[in-house]
Amino acid sequence: MTRGGHGQVIRAAGGVLWRPSAGGVEVVLVHRPKYDGWSLPKGKLARDEHPLAGACREVLEETGITPVAGMRLVVQHYVTPNGPKAVEYWAMRGCRAAFTPTSEVDRLAWLPLTEARHRLSYRRDADALDALGALESGGVAVNSPPVLLVRHAQAADPAGWEGDDSQRPLDVEGRRQAEALRRVLPAFGPSRLLSAGCVRCVDTVVPLAADLGMGVEIEPLLGEVEYATHPRGAMRLIRELAKDMGGAVVCSQGAVVSHLLAALADEDGLAVLGEFWPKRCGSAWALSFSGGRLAAADYYPTFTGPRA
Repeated sequence: MTRGGHGQVIRAAGGVLWRPSAGGVEVVLVHRPKYDGWSLPKGKLARDEHPLAGACREVLEETGITPVAGMRLVVQHYVTPNGPKAVEYWAMRGCRAAFTPTSEVDRLAWLPLTEARHRLSYRRDADALDALGALESGGVAVNSPPVLLVRHAQAADPAGWEGDDSQRPLDVEGRRQAEALRRVLPAFGPSRLLSAGCVRCVDTVVPLAADLGMGVEIEPLLGEVEYATHPRGAMRLIRELAKDMGGAVVCSQGAVVSHLLAALADEDGLAVLGEFWPKRCGSAWALSFSGGRLAAADYYPTFTGPRA
């Protein structure tokens, strides 16, 4: 577990659990008897744990609710007696579940956003609620889960591969990246897994598919050749997947991922940072839509551990 001292940052993560209500959304606050305070569910990361995986684990442990992750909200930075601390928050869909009081968390409350903001014991937590409120007012948080646009994991060097390029397999690092995707992407609650037909794309999501008990749907529109001749077909596919309340994981090659994201963002008027141009193996974009249009794109450069 990352601890303070000698300049090290204590890394933690949590979630703003929400559910629809007549007045907008309600969110969960937890009461910690040790501090006699109300806060958002959160906790420290385990060693080498990705922040999103840690956030989901802490939310489940503290509330008894299995969350479904949405967009990243904020990262809080502050100083504690043990050193500097960074807490990363996600919007998470949740519903009522059995709550068991513990010595760490003895009460739980579902509250409207405004009431939750006033009850918070730590003003800094209000930043995460405000971020959720901004998403909700734009229709993002209450839409279907994100579409995960994944760039395949690292494959064998093409210079040393003598066979058909479409059959080029994952290398050792690629298999490690695929295992990392397997650990983290279930947080988004996907109900479909689609992939371009090349081996390196399919094998990137096969471990995830095995854990979720799903098959991998081979989609020709996601292949480089097919995409180059019919890009709008892939764009329509992503928009259709966004309407599915179960969400989806879509795996393809770097050129397709980059162009597809840029085309969707350009068509819908969303400013997206240029960090997607370096085609990182095993990276992903969580695409959230509002009214059929791309409303937010959240970049995950890696899933193999805490982000730098």
